[in-house]
Amino acid sequence: MQQLIMNEWRKVSIAVYVTVAFATIAVTICTLLIYKNYALEAQLEVYEVGFEIFNLIFPLLAVIPTGWLMYFERKNGFIKYTLPRVNKKLYLTSKWLVSVGSGFLVVFCVSIISVLVALYVVPPITVQLTLIHPETGELMGRIVQTRIFGEQFVEQPFMYGLVLSLWKGIIGGLIATLGFVFSLYSKNLFVILTGPFVYLLLENFCWSVFGLEKYRLVTAFEPSSVRSESISGASFVTGPVLLLLVILGYIVYKRKMVNVRIYEV
Repeated sequence: MQQLIMNEWRKVSIAVYVTVAFATIAVTICTLLIYKNYALEAQLEVYEVGFEIFNLIFPLLAVIPTGWLMYFERKNGFIKYTLPRVNKKLYLTSKWLVSVGSGFLVVFCVSIISVLVALYVVPPITVQLTLIHPETGELMGRIVQTRIFGEQFVEQPFMYGLVLSLWKGIIGGLIATLGFVFSLYSKNLFVILTGPFVYLLLENFCWSVFGLEKYRLVTAFEPSSVRSESISGASFVTGPVLLLLVILGYIVYKRKMVNVRIYEV
């Protein structure tokens, strides 16, 4: 199994490295520049505003480096020639693990690099307080009062950024799983590479229409996208669980209702 994983990694490693490199350059530029247009009160907010666009396009970063591989192996018939040499389940599992790992790696690396740039490269910001204390009338900070884990955000910014980046990487791995499942059954490369991104947009739209933004996958990915009083434990699990159900539903639909086979001739 380990050898299979290494073989699959060699096939996609260059694409993963290139994606990380380009995304790193883009997120570094965003982190260094965008914060200048905002009134901020904590250094880690530089990361938040600089990473904002990536909160929407992360499905593309998670899927594009690996989503194409199974598509081409099915298209040119290569996958059929693996049957005499390796068990089908082991072969597909190794590909899935590489896809998940790559999705995690890309999203985590881009996020943590933005955190490091915001905390240790960007010069200390000029703190601008925006809330007024109701009793004293003095300016006060809003972060602790208006966001989940606000104290950690202010007092332990690196740890907060590290944990959030790890969590974002996990969600990136789940999105990569959706792209991998698309590549198992779809014959359209455009659908495979952009389908997870479209799913994120549709899921985001549907929850927003019903006024339930706290359950969006985007909210689980970036908790600061809604006010802290709207956040609950369900906000972190609803989006990922729904995504897993969609993946399972797609597999069942393709296998049982449409009768699509991965190793079809």
